[in-house]
Amino acid sequence: MKILLLCLALVLACDAQLPLANILTQVSGPWKTLYISSNNLDKIAENGPFRIYIRRINVDIPRLKMLFSFYVKVDGECVEKSVEASIGQDNLINAHYDGGNYHQILDVTPNALIGYIVNVDDKGRITKLASLIGRGAHVNEEDIAKFKKLSRERDIPEENIIYLGDSDNCPNHE
Repeated sequence: MKILLLCLALVLACDAQLPLANILTQVSGPWKTLYISSNNLDKIAENGPFRIYIRRINVDIPRLKMLFSFYVKVDGECVEKSVEASIGQDNLINAHYDGGNYHQILDVTPNALIGYIVNVDDKGRITKLASLIGRGAHVNEEDIAKFKKLSRERDIPEENIIYLGDSDNCPNHE
């Protein structure tokens, strides 16, 4: 009986992870930041730590790790960065960058990824961020509408949505 209960627990634990694992298989590869939003404009302003120009996401499902490769601008100059994240049992992606970050991938299509991040900086301030990244320079209007809806639902004003496609002049290694 104990073995049967253990097997059931393992099946349930594995099944609980399948949706995220299925999503993550679609995530690895080149990406480009198109839109960002935040309830704290300082975080996404020029030279802000979360005005991130993503380039690549690598997912290592067996190790439950992700690697984000991106650029930020410091005084107008592109600075290359990478951050390793852990995929938690709670389906949150946890990373340390300008404080603690808790990522959720909310929607993935072949050409777009919509994500939500809660950042807790070193002073304990909480910032909500949303992003829309694409495989190329453009995504469809439906994805943009989903991103804007997410921003509204997370109490991020529409005037805090920034299109980054025009300001992205950082190197592209793909």
